[in-house]
Amino acid sequence: MRRQTVRARDQAAFLDWLEKDDNLPAYETAKARLAGLAPLAGAFEGDLSRLRGRKPVNAGRRILIGGLATSAVAAIVVLMILPGLGSQSADEGAVVYASAPGEITDLALADGSRVTLDADSQIRLRFEDDARRVVLLRGAAYFDVVHNPARPFQVAVADRNVIVTGTRFTTTLRRNRAEVSLLEGRVAIGRHDVGKRRSLDHALMLAPGQKAVFTPGLDRVRLSRPDVESATAWRERRLIFHDAPLSDVIAEAARYADRTMVIADPALAKTRVTVVLPLTGQVGLIDRMDDLLPISIERTSDGRALIRAD
Repeated sequence: MRRQTVRARDQAAFLDWLEKDDNLPAYETAKARLAGLAPLAGAFEGDLSRLRGRKPVNAGRRILIGGLATSAVAAIVVLMILPGLGSQSADEGAVVYASAPGEITDLALADGSRVTLDADSQIRLRFEDDARRVVLLRGAAYFDVVHNPARPFQVAVADRNVIVTGTRFTTTLRRNRAEVSLLEGRVAIGRHDVGKRRSLDHALMLAPGQKAVFTPGLDRVRLSRPDVESATAWRERRLIFHDAPLSDVIAEAARYADRTMVIADPALAKTRVTVVLPLTGQVGLIDRMDDLLPISIERTSDGRALIRAD
């Protein structure tokens, strides 16, 4: 499973199997026994070659990544917003909700909408008679908005406002870069508040499957069609990468790791990998990366994780 040719979908199915019914100990035992048979491989090479020439049986099974397909979304546990969970903001009547580093938080809002905060993310929420307003202060957030045309939903991301009625989308604000990815419904990205007349003037309309990327302070907005599974995988407690540079994998995974990760060999950073990294389970993220990627990781006494080629 550490080979770069293994598909992310197959890795996800394999990891799900490992975490069920105590399969991990049996798998480790099988690996140890297989290693002991390695010296005999040459004696059976002819037979193995003939076996490899046989056509595989098609069982007709559909493999899903973490129970998520493009046509359906797996259920997630939602935590109700209780008194004291959020903190009062300097903005009168607003409440701030934040997730800790390494933790993903699910919220259910008073109007029935749902929000999932990525690790180390923060939003400010204020519901008023004319509109429901949210400000993404940092990090990333997924929104599943309840339809209410009389009380539209707005998310401020840097110097833009994302105006919706009922839809599912994600917003990201990191390193002076903002993103809005639309999964379902319709959103408008503009500079006017939803409470203003003609708030949609000069706004950019997104279609399902589109992503808008922009830099605060600049007018240009770049549109693309992202891999929906990968863009929202973090809320299902997974990170999915397809043919991505190892440097991107490390940068994204660093937000969930318990120590600073450093690539010791600069050339290794350009290595392209395809991998699914679970963010839950008894095995830590760094150990998962050590197992699934073509790297070796050394924990140092100063709290770092040095990454080298395997």
